[in-house]
Amino acid sequence: MKKIIALLMAVCMVFALAACAGNENDATSYADLMTIDGLDLAVEEYGIGFRTGSDVVDEVNKIIKELYDDGTLKEIAAKYELADNLVEPEEVESRAEGDSDLEYIKEKGKMTIGYTVYAPMNYTDDEGNFVGFDTEFAEAVCAKLGVEPDFVEINWDTKEIELEAKTIDCIWNGFTMTEEREENLDFSVPYILNKQVVVIRKADSAKYTDTASLADARLVAEVASAGETAIADDEELSKATYTAVTKQTDALLEVKSNTADAAVLDYTLANAMVGK
Repeated sequence: MKKIIALLMAVCMVFALAACAGNENDATSYADLMTIDGLDLAVEEYGIGFRTGSDVVDEVNKIIKELYDDGTLKEIAAKYELADNLVEPEEVESRAEGDSDLEYIKEKGKMTIGYTVYAPMNYTDDEGNFVGFDTEFAEAVCAKLGVEPDFVEINWDTKEIELEAKTIDCIWNGFTMTEEREENLDFSVPYILNKQVVVIRKADSAKYTDTASLADARLVAEVASAGETAIADDEELSKATYTAVTKQTDALLEVKSNTADAAVLDYTLANAMVGK
């Protein structure tokens, strides 16, 4: 009898753990959160970050144009509700110089891609599959390059250091293009439009309606992110109590658990995960 009871308890624990694991990436678990309607802090573009002077950039830009023209990129975008955010690629001047990054990557037979968990760009679905817009986009580009995609989860705060040290070959994860970042690395052509939005609890919808109402709030954003920059650059938001977290999904959890009042993060993530 004791063995039977122990077995039943073990089975129950397995189901409980499975339920918790499933909820980790379940967008409905954030149904009690919402974005503040009409409060867009910054409009920006996503690009793929490579080492300065990398000749991979030119090759990837050509492939991006091919994938856009043949409809592949549009199909992937539609799958993740990003079709309206696509940017048509334009021809840009080459900045390639020095040793060949392209030759280095092809000799390895793989392109090591730095990412963080971020739906709908790179994440694991309920069936345990690693998916996302950037995930499938990278797979399509690598197929044309003739190499395998090697996805490596990184610390977003040290992404440029890892890139320079060749721990990774590119940063491909909803990476916002900024003038400051362009001083330290080379970007591909932009491929997605994004903006920074503010996520709050639905229960606080009457309390927080604009930046002025958030001046005394507890704000949270991913460290070294566009959200963090948006907070620092806004006259009202910069007055608030601010806490940096490791990932954008951590920022959502802080708001959900009432340890923060609002999170500033990418629209692409908020649109995929919070309540409508």
